[in-house]
Amino acid sequence: LKPKGLSFARSLRGKSRRPASRIAMPLINYKKPGKSVKKKNRKKPDKIHGQKKGKKGEAAAYVTRARALSKLQLSLADFRRLCILKGVYPRDPKKKAYGADKTYYHGKDIKFLSHEPLLNKFAEMKIFMRRFKRLLGRKEHDLARSLEKRRPDYTLHHLVRERYPTFNDAVADLDDAVSMLALFQSLSVDQQRGIPKDAINEATRLYQEFKLYVIRSQTLRKCFASIKGYYFQAEILGQTVTWLAPHQFAQDLPPEVDFRVMLTFLEFYRSLVKFVNFRLYADLGLAYPPKRDAGKDAGASEVAALEVEMRESGCAREEQIKQVQAEDADVVTGVIADFGEQSTEAQEIQRQEAEKTRMKSTFRGLRLFINREVPLKPIYFTLLCGGASEVGWERGASEPGKAGPGSAFEMDNEHITHQIVDRPPEHFQMRPGREYVQPQWVFDSFNLGCLLPIAPYAPGRVPPPHLSPFVDDKAEGYVPRQRELLDRFAAEAVGSSTSSTAAPGGTTEGASAPGETAPNNFDKFSEELKAEKGGVWHSQYAEEQKKKQAEHMERAAEELEKAEVERSREPQARPEVDMAETLGGEPAPKPTEEEEERLRAKALMPKKHKRLLQRIDYTAKRKSEANAALLKKRRQNEKK
Repeated sequence: LKPKGLSFARSLRGKSRRPASRIAMPLINYKKPGKSVKKKNRKKPDKIHGQKKGKKGEAAAYVTRARALSKLQLSLADFRRLCILKGVYPRDPKKKAYGADKTYYHGKDIKFLSHEPLLNKFAEMKIFMRRFKRLLGRKEHDLARSLEKRRPDYTLHHLVRERYPTFNDAVADLDDAVSMLALFQSLSVDQQRGIPKDAINEATRLYQEFKLYVIRSQTLRKCFASIKGYYFQAEILGQTVTWLAPHQFAQDLPPEVDFRVMLTFLEFYRSLVKFVNFRLYADLGLAYPPKRDAGKDAGASEVAALEVEMRESGCAREEQIKQVQAEDADVVTGVIADFGEQSTEAQEIQRQEAEKTRMKSTFRGLRLFINREVPLKPIYFTLLCGGASEVGWERGASEPGKAGPGSAFEMDNEHITHQIVDRPPEHFQMRPGREYVQPQWVFDSFNLGCLLPIAPYAPGRVPPPHLSPFVDDKAEGYVPRQRELLDRFAAEAVGSSTSSTAAPGGTTEGASAPGETAPNNFDKFSEELKAEKGGVWHSQYAEEQKKKQAEHMERAAEELEKAEVERSREPQARPEVDMAETLGGEPAPKPTEEEEERLRAKALMPKKHKRLLQRIDYTAKRKSEANAALLKKRRQNEKK
């Protein structure tokens, strides 16, 4: 008998000696004899049997963000960056094939991104960062420094040319770009948020160069001081550019804002503004970038530091201004010849040209000084856009009562006409021969196009309401009292200046030659000479003029109050008939033809359009009720 253990060992040895091919073969379901496997008859999808979901139609035109990332082989941060630079944004399809919680992109946009040369640059940057981190981990700092010098670089010039085929397209998209530059030039470097120093310095330089172009071309049209900051609007090549400049305070960066996304926008806008500034400076015949004055730049005067190079080319600029003004006058003359002098087109062009001329010459001939408590940047920018001769400032002065570095003149200069202060009169020394006004006087005078009276803006007084020039009060349905006063004052100022120089044919010099100096300045100068010839001192003459302006404003206010009282006494027509009167037997008024036509059109509308019309009517009703409440409150205040 053989032992059991030996047979067990042989059985194990036999199992291990099975052929290798038998072990590596996959499990196959062999057919059993006598049974045949039936093949499934799968028909191709057609109109009758349908098609698989998400393979055709609107659902197939969109892809999710996850599929886009896998197709482009990018990380989420690089994908966001690429979409911002290329101008690709998510879509909201009606039918969401992969769920309502997904972010969808158009399939054509993803194909468009797949051919972008920046994909190779992103891959090179990824490889560079991996090698750089590896060297730092090994503490091979010399090799890391040498590798950092070979850091891959890229430009966005091709994207600017791709997104803006013409220069007018780039100018039309300057609103967000200039606002972003103005925001970052007011921020400080923050390494935790990833805000680099180079980005802030370049944003500051580009923003100053853009403002300098607006000053030299005198294209600023509106300005407004609000809680958020200062709104400006310039007209460049026939297109309006509006931007917001924040107040120069220490900014508190909110934690919920992703500054990496904002820095990506800033990266593209910097390239865009470089192109635009170069072209705008070339149109003025100036070299770009402009030279800087080191002394003024050290004194934090910013835009004033760039004025040196501009003054060198002042003669050529004046000749160019005269040529442009002559061309504008020819355009006005041609329109009058084509449409007639009394046509609406000719009157509108004349009004626009006269308004531009008034804004360009609002502060012409004035020498102003800005105290240190007044914000220098917006005031200096507005004064120069309004044609101010020279501007001085106290900001950065080493001693009180002295001018700051880079100022055009000292604080005790005898030729200063206006000093802008923002403190009570007992806190500073008032010098004879100059006017003291609050900063709001600068903005209101520029928006109106003429110098406003000094008395309402005197130091220590509560200034009048600061109205926004971006709001059309007549279209809103309520015109404030201050707007009526300003419009009347502007109409009288323009009328007095144009009536004194009217031509026999009915046209005025202000309409026919918009490039000349405003005629009211010449009349004022001649009146001053006549008064001086009659033995009246200039200070006495200025006081008399101030009294006349104050009396004129008081008379205008009284006339407005009388008109409001008369308007309130007039019986108001009731738009709707009272239900009690209708039930009492009086017949309801018949609808007019316009109302009947409106009712018929409303009856033929589909339900969707009816609901839209109801929302429009509801908004208009709320707006009219708000205007009526404002008017009622105004009348109550006037009665007090």
